[in-house]
Amino acid sequence: MKYRRKFACLVLTAAMFLLSACGALSATNTLGGGSTGGLIPVTAGVAASQSSTAILVGQQHGFFTRNGIDLTIGRAATGAGAITQVINGQQQVALGGISPVVIAAASHIPVQIVSGAVADRSAAAGAQYQTMVAGSSSIRSFKDLAGKTVAVNSLKCCWEFWMREAIEKAGGDASSVHLVQLTFPDQITALEQGKVDAISTAQPYATALRKKGFRDIGDSPAIAFDDPDADNTVFYMAKAFIDQHPGIVERWRNAVRESSEYANAHPDETRSAIVKQTKADPALVAQAPLPRYTADVSRAVIEKEAAFTVKYGVVSAAPAYGTYVVP
Repeated sequence: MKYRRKFACLVLTAAMFLLSACGALSATNTLGGGSTGGLIPVTAGVAASQSSTAILVGQQHGFFTRNGIDLTIGRAATGAGAITQVINGQQQVALGGISPVVIAAASHIPVQIVSGAVADRSAAAGAQYQTMVAGSSSIRSFKDLAGKTVAVNSLKCCWEFWMREAIEKAGGDASSVHLVQLTFPDQITALEQGKVDAISTAQPYATALRKKGFRDIGDSPAIAFDDPDADNTVFYMAKAFIDQHPGIVERWRNAVRESSEYANAHPDETRSAIVKQTKADPALVAQAPLPRYTADVSRAVIEKEAAFTVKYGVVSAAPAYGTYVVP
């Protein structure tokens, strides 16, 4: 209930931004149909991570221009902050998890998923998402995390849901785990110093830890979704932007699809782009497995994550699928 009140405040803030931004949006033609040489200007809010590299590669190869989009890549806020940036027109599309969109839709904030972005991928070098423990730890499975302290990237969101689901499915008491919110770099420090028993992380951090002797006990989203290749990261837009630019979703999906196919087919070029984008160690990026870039979304995965938001008390009822996902 406390989290619902907190999110209600964020909803009100987003609504206030939307109202105050209306004049500015009209003046700058962000939503008003303005274009550059027939192209629709779109600023994409992303994190500096390999999750967004496909669209960077696609931008460089002209896939967005070819599909009628003048793409600018910017930095997104996290969670509800990214929702606000899209609603008030600072950005026209954002990369993020499924649950923030579900939570926003449940509070009648008009944002919609328009395409996929990244999917998990089972690989010999390791999955995209790994739960790491010290090499000497007695923890061998998710069941062993009951009663332990585990660092996740965000609370009341996908990372918490995935971890609790993995513990529960392993036969552990998911309610007894103590979850703390830490950024990926801070998670590593906490694990190395013994301040947490385990961390739920992603690539290339997992590969870096494995090189130091830390151990992976499993891929929590793969377990949560019963799918080792689940499409669990998406792009979303404000419904107002979609409505005022007929065809923008099709243009976006086509450009993301071309970008994803190219990035998947050219791993060396994609890794070079990751190094440039994230400033990560080239040797580490060369060893870390890449995600599977995709424009597709999985209704089964989205509806499962929507169910998690209800199960773990973030919303009282999941919104109808068609209200927050463009067909």
